Amino acid sequence: MGLKKNLFYRLLTGAFATFLVCSPLNVQAVEVTESQLAYEKNIESNSWDQWPMGPAVHAQSAIVMEADTGMILYAKDMEAKHYPASITKIMTALVTLDHCELNEEIEYSYHATHSIEYGSSSIARTEGEILTVEESLYALMLASANECANALAEHIAGSIEEFAVLMNEKAKELGCVNTHFTNANGLHDENHYTCAYDMALITKAALENEDFRRISGEDYYTLRSTNKNDEELLIQNHHYMISSYRTNKYLDDTIFSGKTGYTSDALNTLVTCGRRNDMDIIVVTMRTQSTAERGVPLFTDTAALLEYANNFQKLNIADNETTFVVGNAYDFSIDSDELNSSGSLISIDKDSCVILPNSVTFEDATPSITFEETGTESKAYLTYEFANQVVGKASISLEETTEEEFNFSETESTGENSKQNGPKFITINVTLIFSILIGIAILLFVILLIYRIYKKNRSKIRKSMKIYQKRRYLNRRRYRRRKNKLKRK
Repeated sequence: MGLKKNLFYRLLTGAFATFLVCSPLNVQAVEVTESQLAYEKNIESNSWDQWPMGPAVHAQSAIVMEADTGMILYAKDMEAKHYPASITKIMTALVTLDHCELNEEIEYSYHATHSIEYGSSSIARTEGEILTVEESLYALMLASANECANALAEHIAGSIEEFAVLMNEKAKELGCVNTHFTNANGLHDENHYTCAYDMALITKAALENEDFRRISGEDYYTLRSTNKNDEELLIQNHHYMISSYRTNKYLDDTIFSGKTGYTSDALNTLVTCGRRNDMDIIVVTMRTQSTAERGVPLFTDTAALLEYANNFQKLNIADNETTFVVGNAYDFSIDSDELNSSGSLISIDKDSCVILPNSVTFEDATPSITFEETGTESKAYLTYEFANQVVGKASISLEETTEEEFNFSETESTGENSKQNGPKFITINVTLIFSILIGIAILLFVILLIYRIYKKNRSKIRKSMKIYQKRRYLNRRRYRRRKNKLKRK
């Protein structure tokens, strides 16, 4: 009897354990653990010297990038491979805008409208329906319409597979490091992947197109009636920080572009572009777990990363560079009809900037210079580093000149000989003069650069010299002692 009772309790215990393992409560516990592990994951940028500490986020990977310079402000496993889901459509839009006019018409095929997964994002277009490229882009970027991604791909490349080839070529051109696309809509495929860093690069390129900015930043769009649909269709942006789609809790009028993404394999992916501290900021988060509360932690994490960008400042290089100055002292002017204006021989690109933490100054960034010959024009580049990170770059223009003849009129007449010989010409080798001045300017810059580095490391050099002198003194004392001992013997 005792044996049967013991067996009964064992079976009951096993059944209860099986229930716990398979129950939804346990699945939720596993999900919470994965989200917590992602939250506690290392943030690489927090280990950079003198760099502002960034917030912990629930995404497996994240990046904050300044859009104009490509400067990375925050990095969390940013090159790790992930499935992108519908943020793929940023690349689809970018390739489309490279190849199409907005008013081109597209006739949707059967394959474009019927090959998408049941229940996936769509605006219910049908075979034979005609939309323009612009209308298709609005549906693509706002409503994440998968059939519109397919139709655009077929219109440009003839097939989705060939369009994916164009996407991968563009990714390579932009310098992506861990990206491969197989389709235009982002529906799951094991060979369709990217990383947070690459998505930031793709978004940076897309933002350079004003049509992309305008379309992706709209909160809604009204699609006209078509040859297959008699009614207009209101399309809302699915990004909660741009549109009140499902909630207005996260609306932010500084957000000017973005794209959402989700599949069960990719989890939540999000790209958000906003304005912070006079900078265009790109935030990418990948593989974020959802919670019971709408938009949490996906949009709360993005809001925290955008707020983090306020810890940085954007400084114009030409306005702040004091070491490399070639200005009025090297201007060259001649009072003649041929050349009656003066101009600087060397100039720093006026639009280039560095991005630095608010706690440091422009002088804390270390510049280096390189030269490059491009045809008839020589170009030099100033690259700035801080905390072992490239924080900005500016081109330097070196103008090329040619030997010219200038007519100098004589102040006094010399009679017949003057009339016969005509006006006197003096040949000036402007190229030689300019080359000498440029050489002097570069030499001065190198000297000042060496002085700046010496000034930074002066205390270390002095300390090293003291140690050297002390060692030399001790060695001399030891030598004398040994010499004296030998004499005594």
